Amino acid sequence: MATMTLVQNARPAHRVRRSSKSAYPSVTECSTTKSTTYIDKPLSHQALVVNQDYQYELSESSRPQLGPHEILLRTKAIGLNPIDWKTVEYKFCMPSLPWINGRECAGVIEAVGTAVEDLRIGQRVWTSTYYRDRRAGCFQELVVVPQHTVLPLPDLLNFEEAACLGVAGLTAAMTLWKWFELPMVRAAAPSTAGERFALIWGGATTTGQFGIQIAVEAGLKVIAVASQRMKQRLLDLGAHHVVVRDGQSLADIASQVRQIGGDDIVYGIDLVGPQSAAYGVECLSHQHPAKFAPLAVPAPPINAPKNVDVVNVEMKRFVLDLASREYAVRLTELVAKGRVEVPERHVLPGGLAAVEDGLTRLRCGETGGKKLVIRM
Repeated sequence: MATMTLVQNARPAHRVRRSSKSAYPSVTECSTTKSTTYIDKPLSHQALVVNQDYQYELSESSRPQLGPHEILLRTKAIGLNPIDWKTVEYKFCMPSLPWINGRECAGVIEAVGTAVEDLRIGQRVWTSTYYRDRRAGCFQELVVVPQHTVLPLPDLLNFEEAACLGVAGLTAAMTLWKWFELPMVRAAAPSTAGERFALIWGGATTTGQFGIQIAVEAGLKVIAVASQRMKQRLLDLGAHHVVVRDGQSLADIASQVRQIGGDDIVYGIDLVGPQSAAYGVECLSHQHPAKFAPLAVPAPPINAPKNVDVVNVEMKRFVLDLASREYAVRLTELVAKGRVEVPERHVLPGGLAAVEDGLTRLRCGETGGKKLVIRM
């Protein structure tokens, strides 16, 4: 497994402190339901909290109670994402302090609510969580989530691989299947509608890598924008064309994209920022109905032509809408069948104490197209 080192002058913006004070609300604040099946385990666990000063702090927390439809996971691997460091840096998506961040993990079921039927204690699973419930923050040893957000791991996936699915994988899948309304199962017969292209600006990001594969699976031809270093990797994942961004202006990149796709680019995703999003939306068809998703956080306002529908991708819908489980189920199936590959990973040992280091690496741009995963 590849390892990484910090750039010499990079310094974490926040330092971990240790505290014995619990970061959790009391059990009664979390849930009034006490009918829960537990493994016989200790009554406390460790959590990495953001304290009142927006500093990270390791804290011992009491074991939470579950509602009838909830699952308690013991985390084995945690996926790190740009939104994790941006949340603290820019002070958003934390309803109160202290708070617990982290939006995806894989682990083992340690307890189930009384109404849970299809999942069992000891099962290996992955999940994607909602930031408004601090019990669901993945930067802790025990995580509480609704049962519909918990997916069994295929036998071929280890915990570190599964910890990549909950944000990058699911964001790509739901953008394409839910908001772009692409088919989750490719038609047996080829389309008679002619070539249709999807533009993925930021194709080397982990979300971009998932997006390329899922778009190809849906029958689209993909034009990706990425560095020369990542070009072959994206071609191997199924991209039909990779426009190399190195040394080029955004206008030059957009011109090349249009030369490749002409007026048949009907889907677009931006994973970089406001400037690339503005050029990306102009790459789309000028005549056919088209859809564009600015996925960089925070999403910029987009001035789009009338034929382009700029979609607002809200990943909270996965947790709030029970029907959205189908996207996670299908994503897991594609990974299990080898039709979608999980991006390469940098695995950081050290558990919660390694999270801050990992977030610093993300902020410094040291990931190189690989996913950062914490091994618990």
